[in-house]
Amino acid sequence: MHAIELETGVSSELQAVALRFLGDRIAAREPEGIGLARWSENNRPVTPAAVTRIDDFPALQLFDDPVQSQVAAFGLAEAAGMLRPYALRLKTEAGRITEVEEIVSTACQGHFADAPRLLKPDVLYAAPVPAHRAADREQLQAVADSYWTALQESDGSLARFAYRCDRYDNGKKITNNLSILLSEDAAVHTPASCLNATRPARPVARNRRYPVLDTRLGVAVSFVLVDFHPAPSLNRPDCGTFYMAALFKITDGEIRSLDEIREIIPLGSQQSW
Repeated sequence: MHAIELETGVSSELQAVALRFLGDRIAAREPEGIGLARWSENNRPVTPAAVTRIDDFPALQLFDDPVQSQVAAFGLAEAAGMLRPYALRLKTEAGRITEVEEIVSTACQGHFADAPRLLKPDVLYAAPVPAHRAADREQLQAVADSYWTALQESDGSLARFAYRCDRYDNGKKITNNLSILLSEDAAVHTPASCLNATRPARPVARNRRYPVLDTRLGVAVSFVLVDFHPAPSLNRPDCGTFYMAALFKITDGEIRSLDEIREIIPLGSQQSW
């Protein structure tokens, strides 16, 4: 078993529960008491016997929320020799896991994916925010939610982006990236312009959830389904429902950085949670 390295360290019972779960995933063991839990993978209900076999977690970050008894992980899973973007949400009651939500993405390389980049998690997310620049739980959720509202309206001005903000999808840097300038997009995107460019796809951001709100780290974790409709003017095949876990770093009431782990599923898929 690979020694799972966590940028945030193991500082809570919730993170310890998550580490045990991840260790059992690598060992192909059924986690203790998991038979009582709801479990989904890529938005499909599954049983422990039917999940993707994972051999390792080469890089992960964990974030927890004792108020909601939930913990989330972002990073990489190794399955069948392939590095795959990975996100996890666990909910517990009395120390037992009651909900398991996983994204084991098949989008590893391409215009919106570069899985090996996730081998070095951004230490920014693990850095505490000074008290005078921090937000409370309600503010963290409102700032993160401004992103989904801006996406749904295809209006980047509605999101609260910091001057230094960048966006990453499945490890790929989407903003301020020369390779995207040289692609069919022919643009050097900002976080706001990425949202503006989605208008032809008429996105709908639904089932917005915020299982982790960490005021000390300025971190909000969100899970969401976003419907992107076919848009011939975009000349792109990636329409469908984007099932996403998003990791927001929030300082001074603004989004300082944003990482998304996502899998494209059939358009209009019903939510499992």
